[in-house]
Amino acid sequence: MGYRDVDPALVAPKRFVTLAHLSQVEQADYPALTESTGMSTPDLSKILRDLEERGLVEVTKGRKNRYGQTLVRLSAEGERQFRQLLRTLNQIAGG
Repeated sequence: MGYRDVDPALVAPKRFVTLAHLSQVEQADYPALTESTGMSTPDLSKILRDLEERGLVEVTKGRKNRYGQTLVRLSAEGERQFRQLLRTLNQIAGG
């Protein structure tokens, strides 16, 4: 195992903290994600769009009390890749 086994797109700080938060919850809405990641809504939208295109997250839009609500969750592939990333980082770090 070495640095070549790490996907640089997934260890980019904004993507990593987003994936880390989503790995801890069943799903999250934008307010929860902006609070936990410290990102602005536009930054978060860009990150989520990229992660969705990679098949790592699933985004669903719905209604809640007359307002739109966007929910995000890790896909099965996203969960698999994030767990593998954590294992690889731990091995590299000697843990």
